[in-house]
Amino acid sequence: MKRCLWVVPKGIFPVRDGARVANQALLKSVRPHFNELDIMLFNEEDSDELHMSLYNSEFNPTNVYFFKRASYPNKIKKLLFLAKSFLTTPSLPVTTGYFHTDKQKHEVTQVLTHRKYDVIVFDGLHPFTTFMDLPEFKNIPVVYRAHNVEGDLWSTAASKTKNMIIQKLLLWQGRKMTDLEMSLARRAQKVWCIAEEDLKRFKSLQNGDDKNLVLIPVGLDFKKSIHTGHNSKSDKINLLFLGKMDWAPNKDGLKWFLEEVWPKVDTSRFELQIVGSGDSSWGTELFKAPGINFIGFAKDLEAIYSNCDFSIIPIRYGSGTRIKVIESISKGVPIVSTDMGVQGSGLNDYFKAETADEWIKVINSLDKKRGQEIAALAFTQLEVMYSPASIGNKAINSIKI
Repeated sequence: MKRCLWVVPKGIFPVRDGARVANQALLKSVRPHFNELDIMLFNEEDSDELHMSLYNSEFNPTNVYFFKRASYPNKIKKLLFLAKSFLTTPSLPVTTGYFHTDKQKHEVTQVLTHRKYDVIVFDGLHPFTTFMDLPEFKNIPVVYRAHNVEGDLWSTAASKTKNMIIQKLLLWQGRKMTDLEMSLARRAQKVWCIAEEDLKRFKSLQNGDDKNLVLIPVGLDFKKSIHTGHNSKSDKINLLFLGKMDWAPNKDGLKWFLEEVWPKVDTSRFELQIVGSGDSSWGTELFKAPGINFIGFAKDLEAIYSNCDFSIIPIRYGSGTRIKVIESISKGVPIVSTDMGVQGSGLNDYFKAETADEWIKVINSLDKKRGQEIAALAFTQLEVMYSPASIGNKAINSIKI
């Protein structure tokens, strides 16, 4: 009997950011290969259990374990908690403190004592810290599904700040994150890398050893439909930025775009929709600029995509695959992006812009008809690469259970 425990760092539903899209897509594609599937969620929201019907319909799980992790909306309390986390476990990154409390370790121990697993899949890094020192976990085969190279995100963020103290803190935490990630990679039977660039980076971190590394991209359904642009009565071209507002690469890229590019875009011809969950308070004033419609979290992304003409991705750093790239193309929406923005997707057909001047020039010259021609080429290319069934089969065939 093949019995799997699938561990994710937060609730999957509602699917409102790239990480959740990735969680849902791979879990759904591999589900048929397991006789029994338990899902373990670490979430700071009490409402996640309200989505139980979605977990049942999407994954048909044997059990779903909802473990609430600490949440501190108050910044002072959050800083005190992170300080305590450092003092308690100085060898671990402070952000993992939410996942290895005594309460959570006890809850996981209870599960591992009563349920015997053939494999545990960590669909994200942080929850590994709950398990890593538990005797019951010692001999269970492990797979790590890496959404990006976590340590590199910290070091890149450090390179973008001019404050020397913050820079040193970020680099210090980045080294701890890399140590943690390599600890899991060494323990894992396989590391499922979401992008080719990440696989190469893991190989370099493992001193050239790639025996346990496998490229498992995100699989999404591509529906053959003709996208004719937004349904608004306005003749304006509707641009879309979609992404988690407090994920550092998204915040950096969008803030840069709104400060350096948008003021020089012809807003008599263009509108920008900004959609995404997470803390967006950093952009309150920027979102008031002419031509911008800040939506925030949107439950119905189908409606959002059907009402846009182009998706913009001004990402300047980060790793992993931009889920929004695959998702946009799967819905027939053409993309304007930096090279970094489409990294890991394999996409060749898009409107490329790097500098502010290039972005201004490209956007002001956008044409709906040409956009749809590019979107059709991109659709044909990515549809073959991201078939959920083939990706699910590749993932399962890479492990012995």
